[in-house]
Amino acid sequence: MLSQINTEVDPEFVYNYEQTKFVPPPGKTLLIMGQTVESISEYLENFPNRKIPGGWSAYWGIPEFKGIAESHKNNTGTTQNHQMLVDWFPDTVVHSAMWMVGKWNIATFAGKGDYDKVIKKYAAWAKSTDRPIYLRIGYEFDGPHNELEPESYVKAYRRIVDVLRKKGADNIAFVWHSYASKPFKDYKLSEWYPGDNYVDWVGISVFGHAYGSADFGPYCDNVLNFAKEHGKPVMIAESSPVKGIDKENIEVWNQWFVNFFSFIYNKNIKAVSFINENWQKLSIPGIQHWKDARLYTNEKISEAWFQETNKERYLKRSPELFEQLGYPKH
Repeated sequence: MLSQINTEVDPEFVYNYEQTKFVPPPGKTLLIMGQTVESISEYLENFPNRKIPGGWSAYWGIPEFKGIAESHKNNTGTTQNHQMLVDWFPDTVVHSAMWMVGKWNIATFAGKGDYDKVIKKYAAWAKSTDRPIYLRIGYEFDGPHNELEPESYVKAYRRIVDVLRKKGADNIAFVWHSYASKPFKDYKLSEWYPGDNYVDWVGISVFGHAYGSADFGPYCDNVLNFAKEHGKPVMIAESSPVKGIDKENIEVWNQWFVNFFSFIYNKNIKAVSFINENWQKLSIPGIQHWKDARLYTNEKISEAWFQETNKERYLKRSPELFEQLGYPKH
């Protein structure tokens, strides 16, 4: 099954990175999994003897300091707990997604400083972890579902970064995460850009993109080229075969996973976060048609997944991980 993956790297996407942090060495990709307490616990139960990934994902919302220092069950019916990832998984990174939308003036309030106290609490917590944190500020900023106006988003993003820096949270890498699909109101990608001094990484989402071929379309290409022009490494910040993994056949391997991994090689993707989730159990508006995409749904699929991700290319939990990422552990 692995032989179908195209491992050639397009030299166009091998370039020097500028003003960034915690980037894997050449030829390496940081492996991250997610995304809830329930799904992570279930993953560990089903794969007790597999190598632990290099990091785990967690989510929170800028209006409140919830799901960070302690558990918080949100409106999807699932639980978030950043501190659990720190306590359970030494020698791993934290992939932290900050929810911030245009609706209800959330981004506007953030830009005015209404949530500065929350950001300061997050800074103190982040510093206490003594590990790399990849923070996706207002993830999928250009997605129509988030209704973010570029001007208010950029103002909020910069204020958040300024507060975190002022508080000395130097172990945070700032991720500018695009939906990599048709953008809200057809705004240009550059209109949402906070500037090179405020962005360490560029992120993309890969859901329906990977069905059909390893060409994920013009919107995704636009993000990749933008990252290259600005000298930023690219991560697949969220990914899942949302049409599901069938229990009885392995068609999804050829339809989605082969294209997914080929893209990682071809575009020199430096970090990848896979969401191991049964989407039908979540109460998320707009994606009720997404299906069960958990790896352990199909033994052959999971075995092929681990054969690929067990390669030395993918950085997993190890005592050497922080050094590989250039993080000076104190």
